[in-house]
Amino acid sequence: MRAYLKTKTGKNVTIITLLILIIAAFGFYVKHEDQQILNHKVNGAVTLQSNKAALKEDDIRPFTRGDLIRNRKKAIELGVDKYPNGYLIIPSIGVRLPIFNRANNYTLALGVGKSYYLDSQFGKGNYVVAGHDMEQPGILLSDLHRVQVGQEILLTGYNGQKYKYRITSKKVVAPKVKVVDGKPVAGSAFYMPENNEKPIVTVYTCAGGGINRLVVQGVLEN
Repeated sequence: MRAYLKTKTGKNVTIITLLILIIAAFGFYVKHEDQQILNHKVNGAVTLQSNKAALKEDDIRPFTRGDLIRNRKKAIELGVDKYPNGYLIIPSIGVRLPIFNRANNYTLALGVGKSYYLDSQFGKGNYVVAGHDMEQPGILLSDLHRVQVGQEILLTGYNGQKYKYRITSKKVVAPKVKVVDGKPVAGSAFYMPENNEKPIVTVYTCAGGGINRLVVQGVLEN
């Protein structure tokens, strides 16, 4: 065996074997690191503050798995996960995601972000948040299609604020919202309750591969 390894052929086989082992080890390391990033959960205390990366304005597009890993890794490096402005909890589908004050590629890699009404507050008007459907159970809003009318949506905020909403509608709609006199029409994702109407929450994500939107809305109970 030793004599064979000293031959030109034996040396080449040894080098090739070592290269294969190095490549395999590197591939395992990359997959392990990627899985750690995917498993990262934001559990920090709710804050009223945000950092520059969390408020970045982006051209938001659907994520591939690679996009998700890359943006989540960068978001963690930039400390975006240290600034949750609240949490979205949907007990029936096991969702607990941080809410950020703006939807961009960093915040949407970690949770959900405010959409349309950037100055909205829990328990008032229409609190709208958007997130990605990765079509992978347990990742971001991939399970939103499983919710049912009558189930709960909870929002938790600063100083232990808790708001419970009851789901009243679930529908797939076109991404464009009809506006009349500068106001989104009733029943749309961005409709603002008027007069004695109760405040609502709107959670939406992509549907049909990004062609449409899955919109889930609930009415404030307490």
